Amino acid sequence: MADENKKITDYLFNTADNYIRILSDIEKRYLKEKIKQINSKYNSLVELKKTKTSAQEIDPVFFCFEDLPPTGKEYWFMTYVSTKPKDKRQLLVMFGHTSESIKVNNKEIIFRKCEGRNGYITVWGYTDRKNLILEDKCSISINSDGIMVSSKQNNVHYNGKFPDYSFTLSKRNKEIANFKITKPEDNSKSFEFNKYFKLLAGFALINMYFDFTGTLNGENFTGKCYVQKVVVIGPFVPWYWGRIVFSDGSVLTYFEPRIEILLFEHKIRSVLEFYDNSKDKTYLFKNLSIKKSGKKNQQWLITADKGKISVSLKAYASHKFIFEKIGLFTYIEYLCEVGNISIEGIETDTKNLCSGFGLIEDARGYIL
Repeated sequence: MADENKKITDYLFNTADNYIRILSDIEKRYLKEKIKQINSKYNSLVELKKTKTSAQEIDPVFFCFEDLPPTGKEYWFMTYVSTKPKDKRQLLVMFGHTSESIKVNNKEIIFRKCEGRNGYITVWGYTDRKNLILEDKCSISINSDGIMVSSKQNNVHYNGKFPDYSFTLSKRNKEIANFKITKPEDNSKSFEFNKYFKLLAGFALINMYFDFTGTLNGENFTGKCYVQKVVVIGPFVPWYWGRIVFSDGSVLTYFEPRIEILLFEHKIRSVLEFYDNSKDKTYLFKNLSIKKSGKKNQQWLITADKGKISVSLKAYASHKFIFEKIGLFTYIEYLCEVGNISIEGIETDTKNLCSGFGLIEDARGYIL
């Protein structure tokens, strides 16, 4: 059997060698380039699958473009939320690109690989009303300590080295936001890596949790920010996600990606974390129940572990994204405030949390 396998291997190598010999110089260069591209994408995928844990790995992961294979998507996401009691102000920033052309909110994004990337950016938020600041095609450029995103006369800069960064936003060359971003003053975690792959499909991400201070539209703006980079290989699938920041510095987050086909539904993951800032302690709850009601001003009821934790949320602004390629994917962001929260079995006085505001996401459909 071993001799037979060797004969087959030798035959395949000899056939390939004979084929390459008869190619022209142009064809050889083309084949060599294709092999190089395939090898680069394979190495990039191998790197994404590696387990990362150290702070030294943060900036090299965040400030780079991955060599995306087919169905690859790469995007950066930031939320800035005030911790001032009863302050509804928030600012959201999202930009990214895909390995092939895609349509986002009826705008065609043509893939182009050179010094930077063609992409799509949306910046919106809330001051005394919803403000859609930017939503357009963009150019994304990266160096070892910064990202610049440009769209006409609009620019976003995110620069620095962990754990100190700066963020600036300008529209028509007028400054809209300028933040100094620092490691949390409390003892909460400042970053985490996460990954999930099955064969050649999955995701890898980094989440960073910071404090920030600065100005928004010329007024002081201070609170907590969430900064993320995600690389997805394969389809987008439906998910629920939320992050609520309380005035005392406590944070509630939940995540439930799922598979939905007709009447079949499978929860890939279903977890809620509550960080109690007063005790510097994180509590984990599982098996979410997520219910939405209302049409104009949606209300949400999030419970976990059969009601051990329950939080009601009311949306006061929203923004919808529709992605079109192979499939259709609808992604809606809601800015919400906490109505009521109850927690059983842990020593947390929910009255001390004060007000809570944040972002929740409702994503449906599938797209490659």
